[in-house]
Amino acid sequence: MTRRFFLCYLETTRRCNLSCPYCMSRLSEPPERPELTGDEIKHRVLDEVKKYTPDAAVAFSGGEFLQRPDALDILRYNASLGLWSFINTNGTTLTPELARDIRTASDGKAVIVFPLNSVDDAVHSWSRADSLSTVARASRACVRRRVPFFFLITISTANLPTLRRTMRALQWRGIPMLRAPFVPRGAGRDHRHLCFTRGDMERVIHPALRDHWLSYVSYTPFFAAPEFIEKQCGSDVILGQLGCQAAKGFIGVSAEGEVTPCVQLLDSSITCGNVRDTPLLDIITKNATLVALRAGNALTGKCGRCRYQHTCGGCRALAYYHSGDVFAEDPTCFFEPVDETTVSPLEPMQNRNTAKFIRFLRKHNPWKDLF
Repeated sequence: MTRRFFLCYLETTRRCNLSCPYCMSRLSEPPERPELTGDEIKHRVLDEVKKYTPDAAVAFSGGEFLQRPDALDILRYNASLGLWSFINTNGTTLTPELARDIRTASDGKAVIVFPLNSVDDAVHSWSRADSLSTVARASRACVRRRVPFFFLITISTANLPTLRRTMRALQWRGIPMLRAPFVPRGAGRDHRHLCFTRGDMERVIHPALRDHWLSYVSYTPFFAAPEFIEKQCGSDVILGQLGCQAAKGFIGVSAEGEVTPCVQLLDSSITCGNVRDTPLLDIITKNATLVALRAGNALTGKCGRCRYQHTCGGCRALAYYHSGDVFAEDPTCFFEPVDETTVSPLEPMQNRNTAKFIRFLRKHNPWKDLF
């Protein structure tokens, strides 16, 4: 069965030309195994993703993926398999010439992902060790060379005051975005105070997110009716789900080959195997944790009794970092369902916004090809 929009998030290297305060890919101790070579990336990861589904994307990250001397060669190989490439980059080295080379190497199947934690330069620069001008310059290079891009906002207590203003700026320009929660991973272990709370989610984060319907991918808490989503998607737009995509819409692979249900769980104890020891296809299809998360029936607490358990599912990374259990309830969700019949008062509004989002996917490149 074809599975559309399956994303393999691959951290190809831990090298970076910036030193961000809470870089979640920087380890305090050297890893036990070396980083994957170019050939290992091609054959132990990309070939295996192609076997799982011919309609997929691989997100190349780091560190800084574009620091790899074989970056374009890897993109070229990924394109030869018919797979899309998402390139997570800080943008410091992305010139119009490099953007052109990326487009050529990927056969036009590349999307750039830039960090944008705030439109307030002081807030963004503190968290990213670089100024907004870098992202602005790099995004202009993408526009010039016709390479699509979107923004990733890592939400923490540091950027809560400017979150709504940041999202409004993106909405006004019609730019999609993806939100990621700050988790105490990597160097972030020393910054647990940046984790947001349930109150932050209810009062600040969710109101800002739910108004920005171009953010409706990997979104929790998510209250669109399951039957409404199925009806709206129809036969031409295929979305596994719009909530937490851990093990459903994507997996994470570390620079050393460790596989987890989510990129936010890389370097945690939730490891599902290593691509050097077990074929990635076998890990995806047979690992007990990944299989259980895809089924969605193993969730506990209020996530396990929620009407939206299969279309939202709660953030599995936040569940793990707060409780040590990847199947526990999302500690930042403010919805209190009695059972699966309890309907959120936000459901009608999120239904309307979901319909807008799906119409956007149908009309705009590259999303109509991906979905």
